[in-house]
Amino acid sequence: MCGIIGIFGRDTITMDIYNGLRHLQHRGQSSAGFIVYDGNIYPKKDYGFVENLTWGYRQEARLAEDHPGHIGIGHTRYSTAGADTKEELKRNAQPEYLVNPFIAACHNGNIINGREVSGSIEKKPRTDCDIQWLLLPMAQELPPFTKISFDNLIDASERVMTMAKGSYSALFMTASKKRPYLVAMTDPHKIRPLVMGQKEDGSWYVSSESSVLKQLGVKEFKDVAPGTMISFNPDNPEPKQKRLVKKKQYACMFEYIYFADPASWIEGRSVHQVRVKIGEVLGRKTAPEDADIVVPVPESGRRFAIGFSQGSGIPLEEGLRKDRNHRVFILQSQGKREAKVRDNLVAIDAALDGKSVVLTDDSLVRGTNIKSVIQKVRDAGARKVHVRIGCPPLVAPCYLGVDMRSKKEFIAIKDDGEYRSDEEIAEIIGADSLAYGWIGTLKEAVGFDPDDRELCNGCINFPDGYPPEMRENVQQMYDADIGSSCRAYE
Repeated sequence: MCGIIGIFGRDTITMDIYNGLRHLQHRGQSSAGFIVYDGNIYPKKDYGFVENLTWGYRQEARLAEDHPGHIGIGHTRYSTAGADTKEELKRNAQPEYLVNPFIAACHNGNIINGREVSGSIEKKPRTDCDIQWLLLPMAQELPPFTKISFDNLIDASERVMTMAKGSYSALFMTASKKRPYLVAMTDPHKIRPLVMGQKEDGSWYVSSESSVLKQLGVKEFKDVAPGTMISFNPDNPEPKQKRLVKKKQYACMFEYIYFADPASWIEGRSVHQVRVKIGEVLGRKTAPEDADIVVPVPESGRRFAIGFSQGSGIPLEEGLRKDRNHRVFILQSQGKREAKVRDNLVAIDAALDGKSVVLTDDSLVRGTNIKSVIQKVRDAGARKVHVRIGCPPLVAPCYLGVDMRSKKEFIAIKDDGEYRSDEEIAEIIGADSLAYGWIGTLKEAVGFDPDDRELCNGCINFPDGYPPEMRENVQQMYDADIGSSCRAYE
């Protein structure tokens, strides 16, 4: 899960790209970068947080002086390929680009057939990141830069969609002589979100999240359709677009559960409202009789706690405090995740002492993080801790962009492949009780018409939760998974 932003502006847009990336920081903390264009190419990339892009500048605004341009693309990376050293994170940072022909690209998603794509193209990848399996086929299909047009951008996009299998919402930037193009593309199932909108000055904005567009002054936005290519260029005041492949959409369920900003809307559904609804059903059906307060694991459990309190009538209390700028789940290693929980979360004993606590969170993967949180709550004096999780039990790796590397990571599954009961998991994590949300509740909360679109939920319903044509591929990767730290698709 990464964050992407593209702007086709009427004036210098560098600081909007930069500020947009800051608002996308929750989607990726491995690296960040952007490329802007004004007839020349101005790239800027680094490992870690977006603020690292301003190293060496006394003022953030000075960044635009060295990187001018009215068209650009940017990326915050959540690493799902390559090593996690600083050197490798910087090398694999996006956007990636080629000079001849000039084309830059970034994406949110995961290409699962990279080796197959590699055998069909002439150019060799410079990095380990799977953006190569979108960038290189696109570059190979484009004509010399003097002849690039909307029609051959369509041809190249169709070729990419034919070759690449997986999930991707992608942005490309190229140019024909001095006429630049910003191109947006979604995979045929549009597993990853992408929205677009126009500011009053005529500039066009494309991003992973609607909340980012709002922050940058875009008042109205719409979702990009699945299997669609959109082109922005100076010759057309309105973008030209074409749906190249028509298939049923499979929107990622984890966007609604965890990744997306709660202020965002995805396919016409409020992320905030979906989470509150799931929590409300949990509150009505699983509220412990002796519970005194509902406490969210901040920030991921907050909306579920609001709903749980509404559904159960148990008062909501702020019993935990954390640094809101950093997210534990998307850190690269388990050691880093555990250290962040220890150092970044404070239990408020005045709120917790002597209480029977319902602790809410979005999901439960490995169990080590929630175990640490439960211990903090008990150390603050809680007499009981009941855990309620919005997401159904995770049982298989996501092969489409969420970094759950191995089938051995999931606390819900035993080594022999059998499911653990809620009572067994509660004992492992040190809770007095445990209950999860349900797939039916999740689907009801999102409210998709199944004839029109589905939720991609292969990580909780494996392999049937994946789009049909991917199920054989993901089953093969799952069967080949020996439980190592290496990701199955690598």
